[in-house]
Formats: sequence, structure tokens, C-alpha cells
Amino acid sequence: MNHLQISTDPTLLGADLLPESLTTSPSVSTFLPEEDASTCLLLPETPSPPLDFSHPLTPSMGNPGDNLPHDSVTGGDDPAAETSSSSGSSGIGMVGPVGAAAGNLFSHNTYQHLRKKSDVAKAGQDGSMHHAAILGIAVTKDMPGFVHWNWPLIRKCTFFAFLAVIVAMVGIVVAMIATLPKFCNPDTAWYKGSVFYEVFPASFQDTNEDGLGDIRGLIGRAEYFKSLGIGAVRLNSIFPSKHYPDHFQEITTLTDVDEVLGKVEDIQKLAATLHERNISLVLDLPIYPFLDRLSPSTIDLDRLPNRTDGDMVTSEFLRLSRSVEARSEGTIVSDVVRFWLTRTGVDGFYVKGLEHFAEDPLLVENVKEWKYLLGPERVLIVGQKLVEKLPASVVHDVLSQVDLVDVYLDVSNGTDGIGKTVQDAIQGRLLRGEDHPWIHWSLGSVSERRMTSGLSPNATLAATLMELTLPGTPSIFYGDEISLEEVHDPKGEHGDSQHLHHLATMVWDGSQNQFTSRASLPWIPRSASASLHHLDYVIEAIALRKRSPSIYLNAVVKEGKRLPNADVKSNQNEILVVQRWYPRRNSFATIANLGQKRVSLDLTAMFYSGEIVAGSSLKHERVYFDHFEINPLETIVVKLHK
Repeated sequence: MNHLQISTDPTLLGADLLPESLTTSPSVSTFLPEEDASTCLLLPETPSPPLDFSHPLTPSMGNPGDNLPHDSVTGGDDPAAETSSSSGSSGIGMVGPVGAAAGNLFSHNTYQHLRKKSDVAKAGQDGSMHHAAILGIAVTKDMPGFVHWNWPLIRKCTFFAFLAVIVAMVGIVVAMIATLPKFCNPDTAWYKGSVFYEVFPASFQDTNEDGLGDIRGLIGRAEYFKSLGIGAVRLNSIFPSKHYPDHFQEITTLTDVDEVLGKVEDIQKLAATLHERNISLVLDLPIYPFLDRLSPSTIDLDRLPNRTDGDMVTSEFLRLSRSVEARSEGTIVSDVVRFWLTRTGVDGFYVKGLEHFAEDPLLVENVKEWKYLLGPERVLIVGQKLVEKLPASVVHDVLSQVDLVDVYLDVSNGTDGIGKTVQDAIQGRLLRGEDHPWIHWSLGSVSERRMTSGLSPNATLAATLMELTLPGTPSIFYGDEISLEEVHDPKGEHGDSQHLHHLATMVWDGSQNQFTSRASLPWIPRSASASLHHLDYVIEAIALRKRSPSIYLNAVVKEGKRLPNADVKSNQNEILVVQRWYPRRNSFATIANLGQKRVSLDLTAMFYSGEIVAGSSLKHERVYFDHFEINPLETIVVKLHK
């Protein structure tokens, strides 16, 4: 009897048949690590799994003893041993391979891996079920194919593909940010607010050394136009005359180019060259005195669709085109428009001399037809004199078809005259109450003397900078950007061409080709001088205008109403002060001194302080308006501080 009062008689227990481990008291070593030795009676009816049972999730270390015969573990077929093992505790008598497998179950360093596909194929040649060398999961021929994929390679490829996608996305974001526009300004039509450049072709650039400028010379100077930052080039006289250019006004036809300048094909090439640089080409059509009356319209506008889409332009031109020929009732201007649009692709016309037909009963229908042919993307320009002479009954009908109205600013009238003209334009009085057309400002033309005549070259620079800050579309007459002076004829040897002295040949920088070669004489005597350093100030002012809605826009549209964004603050004592503004943008003040003396101004009633942005060598300098000094014949543009 032991201490539990259980008999230990060998005859009762069949000790001769049982292992020694079952006849002795269980020791701590015979229990699993997390079990305590049980002192309870064994439950005889508790089933125990056979010793060779291998659970699918039980780890196996692959001991050789796993393959031993069953009777080597149980001690043969002795029923007593079988009864004792089946009714004993799971932690008692676990010897040999069974104990080893149970110990491995709790090992923390056991890792499971799938076999390689080749190993499975090799082991399965007998067609029976196989066991992985380490993992206790049966791997058969019916396993899914993805089990045998090259997963390490797949993981690497997936990682690098993911990394490549991330890098591509970052690159796209960086590219989008880099290509964002630097300024987010309101859009306008190309002719609204941009700067026009008016050219007399015979005086701009000679390419065939005959002393006369030509169209090819304009093509060769396309990069110069681009460097200026202008939006359009305007040719003011290209048509054949009896003696071009001395009598360029005496036109013989409106559908050809004078042979001195070139051919119609040259105009087409010039338009294409300028378009490549985002510059438009506009032609002057001087219909008077070439025509003495207007002809009836050639199309029935009431039966044609409204021209609201620029895509209709080409097809309509081709459909409506007809051969241009002289007629007994006079040349039809509409045919001229068709000719130049279909042959050269120009971007608009300035119809000159139209004031002589202000009371013509066919004026309204002619203007409507011209604008219909031009479409919304091309410009129609008329002069201020037409607006002044129009009968009140047709003012609205005519101006509703016009895009720009040319207004000449006469600097000789002083700041009083300039200020009044600008204020009338701002208030709409200049256009007799109509607010549709934009103002096209001009300081010079083929019919006016140059501003430098009798004045310092600085007067041209001051007036040009002042013009470039006005609301509307400013125009620069060729040479004004360098303060080109009139023909130098101190002895009066060229009195017969005095009416053309303001059309002096263009002067270029010494590093560039001049107007013509040294071996040729220009068709008109050379200019007295030019201030080439003024060019930088003009380019700077044009660039400021292009990026500032406060300057290039002529009004603020709010709730369907057009409100002015300019005001003439002062135009007394040869001082002109104009302020420009736009919502959520910088405001600017233009101070022009057109007098002959340096003055000191107290403008604190208007402004407090600002920063000089154009017109002075003191660029980016902070200024205060309590003691604002300005030189004679100088214009300074100041960005106002808020």
C-alpha cells in the first residue's frame, strides 16, 4: 500500500507486463512544464488517443522514432499495458517518440515551411499522400497552383512596382505644380488691353538694299516684336500707289501690295511668322478718298446664323468669297475683307476715313457685314472722328459692331487736354454713352508729327509710359519706344518731302543690322538721333501691364454692372496723376511730369506710400508721397501700399 492507500501488489497491477514508469510514483520530470503532478485517481473511462496519432496541427521534429513499429512503444499487445496507457494522465508515461513530439509542441524555436514543388513531385512518385519534412500538413498533387509560385520574387517585383508608382505620382504632382501659371488673372480677348505696334513698312527694315523697307524686313524683325511683348503689329500702308512711298495716300487698289514692299504671299508669311510668336497682324484699310460712297451689302444678314463661334470663320469665308473686281458702283469693301482674310489670314482691320460716310444710309449694314465676316475672334477698328459725326440714331447700331475706337492723344495740349480726354473715356462720354468698344490710344501715326519735334526725347518716353498705364488698348508708333526723332534736315535740303519727315527710318542697336546697308541710301534722310536706352523702360512697362489686371482691364464688372477702375486724380500744372485698381490686386499710381522743371509734390491727400515699379532708375525703392520728387519730362509708376 502506498500513501494513497492504493495497493501496489504486482499481481493486481500486472507489473510484469507494464513499463516500469507506470509502477512507480510519478515524478516531476514525467509531467509537461505547465502541469502539476496529479494526485487524483485516474478516470478509467476517459478515452486517450492512440500513441501513433498525429494531429494535423501538431508540430513534428521528424524524429526517427516516429517510424518505429507500434508494439515497440506499447510493449506489445499486452492488454494491461493498453488499459493503463489509455486510462492514464496525458502527462504520464509519455516516453520515446510520443514524449519527444509532445515536447516539441511547446518549443518556441520550431518554424514551419512548405516543401519546394520539386521535392513534392519527387516524393509523390508512388501516388500516395506525402508529408512535408517539417510541416505536418499533407501536400498532395491536388494542391492549388499558387502554392508553388515563386513568392520571394513576386514580393520583390510588387515592392518595386509600388515604389515606381509612388515615384511617378510624385513626379506628376511636381510637374503640375511647376506648370501652374504664375498669375491667375482675368482673361480678355487678345485685342483688349494688349499693346499694338504700328509700322510704316517702307521705313522699318530693308532687305534687298534698295533703300526702301519691305515686308521681308518685317519678317526678319519678328523676334524684336516678340521681345517688346506686344500683342499685335499694325501695318498702316501697304497698298499700291502712283509713287510709293512718297504718295502712299494715293491708292490705286486695296487688293494688292505695292511692288516696293513685296507680294501678297509675303503678307501671308508675315502673318504666319507672327502667329508662331502669339502676335496678331492687323491691316489699315484707307477707304477714303479711294471710295466716294458705300455699296449695298452683299449678303442677307437676317438669313444667316449668328456668328458666335470662331470655328465658322473659314467655312463662311470660303462660301461667301468671290473674285474682287472694280464695279461701276464702286469697290465693295466686303470683298476686300474677304480677299485679305482668305489669302493671308490677317486678324483684323482698321477702316480709315469712315467718318466721311457717317451719314451714308448704307453705313450700318456695311459695318454689320464687315463684323460678320470678321467673326468674334478678329478685330474691327474705327476712328474717334466717326463716333463724333455719327447721327444719334445710329450710334448704338454702329458701335455695337466695333471692337476698338482709335483715340489720338495730343501731347501738345498739355496735361489739361490729356486729362480731360482720359476722364471722358473713363466716364463713357468719349463714346457718347456707349461702353461696348474699347479705346485704342495713339500718340503717333502716319498723319501726325513725332512727339520729339521741338522737345527733348524724354518727352516721348514720358508720354509713352503714361499711355501704357491707361485703361484700354495702347498703340506705339514705330520708333517711339526709342524716342526716334524726325528727319534731320537743318539746311532744308529736303523740303519737298517735309510732310514725310516724321516717317524717319528705324534706328537699330549697333550690334544689329541697320535699316539698310552702307552701300545704299535710305529713301528719306536719316533721323537726327534715337535714345536706345529708353527701350528697356518701355519693355518693362509693357511687361507690368500684361501681368496687372489693374492696368490692362478697363473696368470692373460687378453684378452685371461695369464700374470704372481708373481715375484722373490731378491734371494741373503739367502734372498728371492717374490711379488704377482692381479687386484683390495691387493698385498703381502713374505720376507724369510733362513740364520743364523738377517739382516736389505733396500727394498725401491721395496716397501714403508705395514702391517704384517702372519709369525710373530707382526701381523697387520705397517712396512716401509727402515729399514726392519727379524730374521734368518724366513718368513714374508706383505700386501703392495697402
